[in-house]
Amino acid sequence: MIEKGEINKMDNYDFTKQPSLLIQGAMDTETAYLIEHLEEHACITIGNWKFHTGFLGTKREPVIISKTFQGIVNAAAATSLALAYFKPWAVINQGIGGGHDKKFHRGDIVLGEKIVPMGAVAYAFSKEGAGIDAKGELERVTELVDAAKEKGIIVIAVHVGGEARRGELSDKFIAPSLEKADYAIVVADGDKDGLMKGIAAKAGIPFDEVSSMADVVPKLGAAFK
Repeated sequence: MIEKGEINKMDNYDFTKQPSLLIQGAMDTETAYLIEHLEEHACITIGNWKFHTGFLGTKREPVIISKTFQGIVNAAAATSLALAYFKPWAVINQGIGGGHDKKFHRGDIVLGEKIVPMGAVAYAFSKEGAGIDAKGELERVTELVDAAKEKGIIVIAVHVGGEARRGELSDKFIAPSLEKADYAIVVADGDKDGLMKGIAAKAGIPFDEVSSMADVVPKLGAAFK
């Protein structure tokens, strides 16, 4: 953050090395107003995402405004890119609190105390306190893949979560999804043990390994041409 009395200017402020506040939103309605009020606005494009840098408010707080687009994967990709390229001291993600606790209201700000790798958690809807029904979720995934194959729908398996989305529970879902896919794209960090590459090779499935989530986008684009 800016110390009292300091004045920051774009020409001597390096957002890739100096601290800034990352503000995210999935839609234009959550980001456009902030972008319009940026001073010394600049836009940096990384992959499919645009990051708007500049200074906001009377204290000229250095900020990065990011429209992540909707969906968990998009949010994760945009956040990962921002954390890797810039040096945010904090992240504010708009519009997601309402889905976590019915007590939250519009405008509430939630401060996180812990980071949990959600890739280690996979479950179908259940009542609060009922626990995870891994067997039922596995059956649902298998039925979904089988239904797609039966209808002649091309199935592309994509594993983008890296090492955080590996583990005893998550690994149970890999083979049933991957072995029936027509094509697989995997971020290298998530397949250090070669599990997915081995499944694809055994099933004769075309397999691409990429370095990051951002590298998945051009692969998917090429697949749909």
